[in-house]
Amino acid sequence: MSTSNHLTKSDFLLYLDAPLHLWAAKHDRIETSPSPFNVHLMDQGYEVEQLAKQYILSVLINPLNEETLHWQSTYSYQNYTVRTDALVEKPHEGSFDLYEIKSGTGVQKENILDAVFQYLILSKQLNMDKIFILHLNKDYVRDGDLDIPQLFTADDITQDVLEKSAEVEAALPLAWAAAQSETMGTIPHCLKPNTCPCPSLCHPDLPDNSIYNIPRLSVKKKMQLLEQGILMIQDIPIDFELSDIQRQIVDVVCSNTEFIDADGIRQEFQDFEFPLYFLDYESCLTAVPLYYGYHPQQQMVFQYSLHKMKSPDDDLIHSDYLADTKGDPSASLVRHLRDDIGDTGTIFVWNKSFEMTRHKELAVIHPEYAQFLTDLNERVYDLGEFVSKGLYLHPNFKGSWSIKNILPVMVPDLSYENLEVNKGDQAAVVWWDMITGNLSPEEVESTKTALLTYCEMDTWAMVRIWQKLREYC
Repeated sequence: MSTSNHLTKSDFLLYLDAPLHLWAAKHDRIETSPSPFNVHLMDQGYEVEQLAKQYILSVLINPLNEETLHWQSTYSYQNYTVRTDALVEKPHEGSFDLYEIKSGTGVQKENILDAVFQYLILSKQLNMDKIFILHLNKDYVRDGDLDIPQLFTADDITQDVLEKSAEVEAALPLAWAAAQSETMGTIPHCLKPNTCPCPSLCHPDLPDNSIYNIPRLSVKKKMQLLEQGILMIQDIPIDFELSDIQRQIVDVVCSNTEFIDADGIRQEFQDFEFPLYFLDYESCLTAVPLYYGYHPQQQMVFQYSLHKMKSPDDDLIHSDYLADTKGDPSASLVRHLRDDIGDTGTIFVWNKSFEMTRHKELAVIHPEYAQFLTDLNERVYDLGEFVSKGLYLHPNFKGSWSIKNILPVMVPDLSYENLEVNKGDQAAVVWWDMITGNLSPEEVESTKTALLTYCEMDTWAMVRIWQKLREYC
């Protein structure tokens, strides 16, 4: 057992996520480790911290008032320990301001609770005045060198912290008790098995068709079902309140039969205009904008795959593009896409909000292509909506409309499993490693091949799913 003598703010956030997650962490029972993408995000966070330090020293601190910065200091009280990001001492006022640094572009609920935990410990020893979340400024757009004074904004959350203090203070001994417990006993587990760090503890022997497969099922409804001893979809009462699509998915699972709305599918197909295009982007997120026209936490599109179908019986034409050198990848990418895609015809994507948002962002960065990118959005159709809207459902979809879950059911001979790169976040990380010089020349070439193969699989998968749906027309 590796139980610590103190509870940190990270421990407390684990407890809020699920008390059993905290117990698992304190007893060496966490079963997952940070993915390469999570490591990439953490590296971005460290960069933001250092830039935030510059911001505090150059913008927030008033040297005329002899204000000083206490950077990443540790304070303890009873069983609890905090390592602050930034404390600004104001000797003329005899008080301190706390700045919690976040690499996001706004204040999240967990940021408030994080700050409350720190305030409760700090206020036992220091005269605390204001508490701030210092985060990236979503309205900042890079125009030349990085503008540190414009890169950040500080939100005063003092009142929010004070309002939550009693609630968090009451939870502290409960979190401590969970961490110190010799056995997991009845410590509450999480309700998110897909992202659970200790699934053998939270969700042992989870059935294939569990209630967690019902999309957008609220925490309240999950708890209601669990309190009735219901874990399998097949055991959900017929009168249990669900949305129409949730009930439809439950019915498909219970009957173990696919549902096909052939009339609905035919109706959708009537609106498609040839030539058809199947488009997919890969992108990489950076917290700090690297190039002109980008804002914090903006996706950089570095790759596309495009399949073109002139008619249902013609051979398909495939084209693609991959930016493989340092610098803004989007300018040449948009130019190549403009050459590859015609001015008419339906453009199929999977999860249209992603591609359409990228088009809007790229139109701002490259105004010379703004009309072209705007026109693309007028032609986009989300192929995943055949599933998300309930026109085609299968019990083996398990309530998901991710293309990686849909494909092996609808097109069993295709799979992502054996691809060297087979996930979007993995593609982002290996591309980043490639363009930042972290790979050998041999690794660069194999990475290019892997990225091109993965992205092409995404658009080929859409082609094959479209062809399968067409069989019902």
